[in-house]
Amino acid sequence: MKKKNNNGITLIALIITIIVMLILVAVTVKTAVDSGLFGHTKKAVDDWNAAEEQESNIGNGPVTIGGVTYNSLDEYIATLPENPDTSTTPDRTGLNVGDYVAYTPDTASNYTGLGTSTTEGENPSGCASNSTDGIPQDTTLTWRILSINDDGSVDIVSNKATNELVCFNNSLGFNNGVYLLNDLCASLYSNSELGVTARSMSLMDIENKMNATGIAARDASNKYGETQHYSGTNANTPDIYKHVGKTLVEETKDYYTSPTIQTHTEEATLDVQQTSYHFQNTPANYFDDSTFYELVFGTETCYWLASRFAYCDTSYANFGLRVVDCTYLDGYAIFLSNGEFNEDANCIRPLVTLGADIQISSEGGTADSPRTLIK
Repeated sequence: MKKKNNNGITLIALIITIIVMLILVAVTVKTAVDSGLFGHTKKAVDDWNAAEEQESNIGNGPVTIGGVTYNSLDEYIATLPENPDTSTTPDRTGLNVGDYVAYTPDTASNYTGLGTSTTEGENPSGCASNSTDGIPQDTTLTWRILSINDDGSVDIVSNKATNELVCFNNSLGFNNGVYLLNDLCASLYSNSELGVTARSMSLMDIENKMNATGIAARDASNKYGETQHYSGTNANTPDIYKHVGKTLVEETKDYYTSPTIQTHTEEATLDVQQTSYHFQNTPANYFDDSTFYELVFGTETCYWLASRFAYCDTSYANFGLRVVDCTYLDGYAIFLSNGEFNEDANCIRPLVTLGADIQISSEGGTADSPRTLIK
């Protein structure tokens, strides 16, 4: 016997399903309207169309790049360099402190800039080395790497101090000392083809390579960093001491752009911060690089450093220039705040910084086969 179909129930189910779907569609549409979906969609379409229009017109109309508006893309392209600089810090791998390099300074006439800018008052016999004929270029020098710097530059220094002596005395020598040392080296040991300017070695070049042991020894030196007060006839003040700070950076500044004729004046009071310290037989363990140490202290000569110092005596202050005296890191006082003065004559140690744009060959490095330089 066949079962009778109930068609009425099926129709009702279909109607209910349609009603539910209509309700869901209504809810969905309301949600889309409330959320701004249709508005966002229209904006996206409008933005896309605008971008396409801008792209199609970019070569024919104004364009703003980096905050600057150009009449056209072609105008912007015309401002770009033909050969943009894509250089990076050069790879100095393989270079070592102490390596010899084939550096040759320009041919130079005698340096006559010392003149009377190093002495005043009585002319000590030691300063006769500053003759009117000037200081000649020392053509016997060879050059070695002193420091390989993080920015890709390389400092090279003469293998020894120069043959000629330079003398400084009194407050005029103190005022002009750093400027004249740098100016002398620039005049005699620069290289125009490489685009480098020589200068005198300074105390900063040495302190930058001191390790923590060396810096601690400096800081522990007698009176280092202390300030002492002077007055009356013990307060004679060199001109440059009124204008520069008391840090090593300040004491290594040229300050003057030509030799000054200013000497010293007797002030009512004078406050002096001691920046002098003395390392007798400077220990090698103050430096991590033994070759650097040998380059600085192993020349068996005495040479000026382009850095000033002040020393606080009990009654008066001493003003002078730093020196490397063979194995000693020292300084010579050439003017005293009580008005007295000294003189001293030493050699010069020129230094040249090779920029990151100068190539240094990977071959060589010995005295017989130095590394070549190309710019």
